[in-house]
Amino acid sequence: MKKKILFIAISVLFTIIYFGCDDYNKLTAPGFSLGSADFSRFVSIGNSLTMAEQSSSVFESSQMYSFGKLIANQVETVYEQATFSDPGTGGRLEVEKLEPFTLYTNPNQGSPTNLTYPAPYNNLGVKGAFLTDVLNARDRTTCYTAAFGSPNPLFDAVLRGLGTQLELAIVQQPTFVTLWIGNNDILAFATRGGLFPVTSVQSFSDNYNAIVNALAGTGADVVLGNIPDVKSASFFRTVGPAIGLKLQDNQLPGIVYAKTNGTVGTALVADLFGFNVLVLLSGSSAAELIGDVTGAYYTINSIPVPPNVNTQFPFGLTPENPWPNNLILDPDEMAAVDMTVAAYNNIIETSASAKGFAVMDGFTLIRDIAGTGVTYNGITYTAEFVNGGFYSLDGIHPTSQGYAVVANEFIKVINQRYGASIPLIDVSTIPGTIAFKGVSMGKYGIPNIPHGALDNVIF
Repeated sequence: MKKKILFIAISVLFTIIYFGCDDYNKLTAPGFSLGSADFSRFVSIGNSLTMAEQSSSVFESSQMYSFGKLIANQVETVYEQATFSDPGTGGRLEVEKLEPFTLYTNPNQGSPTNLTYPAPYNNLGVKGAFLTDVLNARDRTTCYTAAFGSPNPLFDAVLRGLGTQLELAIVQQPTFVTLWIGNNDILAFATRGGLFPVTSVQSFSDNYNAIVNALAGTGADVVLGNIPDVKSASFFRTVGPAIGLKLQDNQLPGIVYAKTNGTVGTALVADLFGFNVLVLLSGSSAAELIGDVTGAYYTINSIPVPPNVNTQFPFGLTPENPWPNNLILDPDEMAAVDMTVAAYNNIIETSASAKGFAVMDGFTLIRDIAGTGVTYNGITYTAEFVNGGFYSLDGIHPTSQGYAVVANEFIKVINQRYGASIPLIDVSTIPGTIAFKGVSMGKYGIPNIPHGALDNVIF
């Protein structure tokens, strides 16, 4: 305990000295103004979106384009991160072949490259972090998902036993903070087809306000990110319409799917095209087996056949052998997602108003990308899987250019709130980590993704 206290004390002293040096605070460079914003000690709190996860992994060649790092580059301030060598923290999705478009999971894993940094990191984002983790998680064993059998080693790598995300943010005496947290509290439910508990609105409110109150006590400028319209990500919008085309081509009315309550529902072709029912990207391999009567879905994927399923009936087309409920969001589950996101965002907006904090509207950004798209530097980014340019291969996390789009949205808010004139990032200069356009997904547009490759896309 004494060693830990000593280490934190040294870290604080180092931070004050290090960030106080004029050589590292080139914030008066000609060509732009920070207005009333102070980036001399810039800290970010968050999850995978802050850490710059991409294609189900966190790796340095993506992290160098985290939205926080990109903002720090624009204002010319120091911004240290817990970086990992390629191929990153494990489970990275990569392209195996283009015809047909096939992904595979890289079996290798990188290692931390900045563990000896002698102070808390500026970027405290941790892949898989839930809202409660900002207040309570100190390592892999105390994080929220550990209670579900998924201890998260990234808490060890980022926090290094020195405290929670909030404690390490405060100990740096920040002058500017971004807080983008809470999407996993509903996203885990959505990406698992409703089979993961949602953080209650009351719990979200209690924890979020505790965090905001603590940050307000630092006197720092703070920009909050609200919860995106998670259903608009390509993870939820790719496979359903493709199945609709397949059914239409075979003159079939729709699929029959299992519901969480043990009953079954039906998704008609029009429902799949209209996103009234959402088939998850994790169901892409199962989509190829619709109509199968050999039990191949369960055999190939080594999944125990549920006791109420008869694999002699065509897969996904009958109540006896329905589409699995963990691979679909039905209308009731979609409504639950919408209600929860709206409640969370109301809490964030109310907290921001009470403390005078600004809000980056991630909800509208993600919805716009799924609609007409968002254009920067002549390039339009959409929610189309791979070809849209914004989402990486996991369908949830942005590409490097996608993170630049996010950084620009933060910069717009900063400029407006603080009277700054920070230049927007030229997104076209950011490497296109998925440098494919016009990629064909085959006759029906179903990407070939191995079963289980997206099981840990959130944690």
